[in-house]
Amino acid sequence: MIIMRILPAVLKELSKHVPAVLFKTVEWSELRSEIPKISQRMLKKEGYESLLNKHQQELKVFNVELTRETLSKTSIKKNSWAGEQILTLYFAQIFSPHGLFLDLRSHHFNTDLNRFKWHPSSLWTIFDESFRQGLLDVYEGFYLCRDELYYSGLEKIGLLTKNCSIEDKKILGDLFKAQFGNALHEKMAFDLEHFKSSIIKMSDFMLSRKIKISKDFLYLGIYLVTMYSSLEEIDKELPVKEIYLKVKEHFSLQRSHE
Repeated sequence: MIIMRILPAVLKELSKHVPAVLFKTVEWSELRSEIPKISQRMLKKEGYESLLNKHQQELKVFNVELTRETLSKTSIKKNSWAGEQILTLYFAQIFSPHGLFLDLRSHHFNTDLNRFKWHPSSLWTIFDESFRQGLLDVYEGFYLCRDELYYSGLEKIGLLTKNCSIEDKKILGDLFKAQFGNALHEKMAFDLEHFKSSIIKMSDFMLSRKIKISKDFLYLGIYLVTMYSSLEEIDKELPVKEIYLKVKEHFSLQRSHE
């Protein structure tokens, strides 16, 4: 694919884990204009310090320590606490309006001395605010069983159109829910191949309906794939809904005091 050939090296490496069919659903003109920004961030660490400083403050309440220094890799296999911390920072970055570091692969973490340290790579982005709010609506709609909000969120992130049929709306809504597994009612184990399969099915459906996704959805795909990779390595069932609600409560209280 032409898109893959012109991506920066690190993004190309991460994208190997993203089903190729997802790239076919991307609005090409939008992604093409984004590539120079990605290159500047990767090569010159443009914006890195600013985002790191903001997240150091936001994540310390969750006992996540961000560091500029490369960390020695520690094993996270069977480490439920590490898995919970990764899920916590996954949700916390989405709740933050400042942007998010996208690479959540395990070699960026260190759990020595019962401290959870994270050395983010310089691959970061800021979601369009409408997309970010839509994604938050999707999660709240799913975990709090508010279907209207869930489908409204899917529309905001570009997976549904206003003229979408009721049948197509239901199909796509169910396909997107596949990534959540059984997390609504019990702890969840993470299987990267299962997740990729759900992305392929969803992408095939969007291609059949000529639905194009934004660059933000592609970034979300990379973000999710790297998280799944680490959590599959941990190989433990995790209380995803409980962690989501904890993070949501913190940010809700924070906003109420602003």
